[in-house]
Formats: sequence, C-alpha cells, structure tokens
Amino acid sequence: MTTTDRAAEVEPGRRDRKKTATRERLITEAARLFETKGFDETTTTEIAEAADVAQRTLFRHFPTKEAVLFGDMVDLRIELREALAARPDDEPVLEAVRQAVLALADDHQRHAERRRLQFRLAASVASVSAYSRAVVQASWEREIIRAAAARLGVDPVDDPRPEIIAGAAMSALRVATRQWTARAADTDFVALADAALVATGDLGPTAH
Repeated sequence: MTTTDRAAEVEPGRRDRKKTATRERLITEAARLFETKGFDETTTTEIAEAADVAQRTLFRHFPTKEAVLFGDMVDLRIELREALAARPDDEPVLEAVRQAVLALADDHQRHAERRRLQFRLAASVASVSAYSRAVVQASWEREIIRAAAARLGVDPVDDPRPEIIAGAAMSALRVATRQWTARAADTDFVALADAALVATGDLGPTAH
C-alpha cells in the first residue's frame, strides 16, 4: 500500500472525528449560553463564535437553535434502537421496552446539567417545547412503535398497541424527568424512570 493509499484510508476517519468534535463543541457552547443568557436572548452567531466556527458551519450541523439544544439526542435515539433490538425475543413487549429505555436512563445522570436545562427550556420556551415534542419525543416514539410492532407481529397502522405502548413509555419518561428536575441534584433518575415505566404495566395482558 502506498503512502497516498494509506492517507486516503485515514482521511475519512479524521474528517469524521473533526465533524464530531465540532458538533459537540457547538452543543456544549450553546448549552452554556442558554444557561447564562437565556434561550431567546442567545443568537446563532454567538453560538458559532463561542465554538470558534463560522455561522454557516453551525447551520451545516443544526438547522435551528432548538436542534442545537437537543443535538446529542440523535445519538441517544440510535442507542435506543439498538437497545430495543438487543432484548430477548421471548421477552414480553412492555418489559422489553422498559429494559431498553432503562439502559439509556443513566445518561440523564451522566449529563445531568444538560438534561435539566433541556427540560427547563422545554417547559418555559414555546419553540423548545414544540421541537421537543414534534422532533425529539416523536422520533423516540417511532423507534418504540417499530420495535413493539415487530415484537407483536402486527401492523401498527391497524393495531393500536404499539403506538399506545410507545406513548405510555414516553409519558412515563416525561413524568420521571419532571420529578427529577424538581428534586435535589442527587436524585436517582433511573429509579424514577423505572417506577414510572413499571406503571405502564397497567396496560394489561393484551400488550404481551
């Protein structure tokens, strides 16, 4: 293999790492500005300058400020898909969803400040609330609907159970997040999420 060939193999990885680093820097700096200045008061120009990139670079990664705020949720949604796919085939669907969601719940503990900021802004800023529901939560629901439908062997267009299960799981997460945000900083989010998700068992045996 020539030096040129080796460089050609290395370069895509380097570009990907650079893009990932830029994306994370934008998310981090945006969160800092939203926390200190306020969401509406922060401009995309300020976010780009804080991250030391051009504004057009910001827009290559994120179309809106709301997208920057929730930028790390894309990776988390993919992790949810993988966690759902990894559950045992013979596991009841509600338990499979609960365990898959709980596998990601400790992310809230690891990124507590960012998650609390996202929730506070979703509760207080109309555009953030709309984005959270229409984009973030809807994308998670779609992952759960697909997984639940496949597990139940049904078409979610005709059978309401996958959508009901997904809606219940997301409602449980919203309740747990609200409780967690309102309580002390050392509150265990995983325990709150588990308790809320267990409550979805009231959907009954038809969900198995």
